[in-house]
Amino acid sequence: MRRVGSLLRAAGFGGCMIAASLIASGSVLANGGDFFEELSATWSQNNSDDGVPYFGFVRDAKGKAIAAATITATTPTGSSFVVIADNLGHYRIPGFSKSVDAKRVQVTCSKPGYRLVSRDHRILRASANAPIETDCILSPNVGKPAA
Repeated sequence: MRRVGSLLRAAGFGGCMIAASLIASGSVLANGGDFFEELSATWSQNNSDDGVPYFGFVRDAKGKAIAAATITATTPTGSSFVVIADNLGHYRIPGFSKSVDAKRVQVTCSKPGYRLVSRDHRILRASANAPIETDCILSPNVGKPAA
């Protein structure tokens, strides 16, 4: 500990601040903090024809991420867009055209061996083109015991 203190004194106050910010940001990025930065940067850059984007998380009942789940967004007319959740259970779906009522798009999540337990749909009211969040909870399918 004494050696660390002398190294920090040698690095000066600026070095301490850099080290502290690296330590603090490490935990945020490890938990997917960069996902939100990317999302907020891209939702304001939508083309004029793009509609509202969708994003969310796929997890189990204990909050553990479910990677490689399939997420499908379907419009009232039947058009759909399918993506796969990343290793942290995050997904992002670009917006359909502005002519599609974003509130009527159905987002569903699935994965072989799992069943959908709940789906939480949130409309962020920050701006007219703010993304819509849909989080899914999946549970492993448990086969019925033989009679």
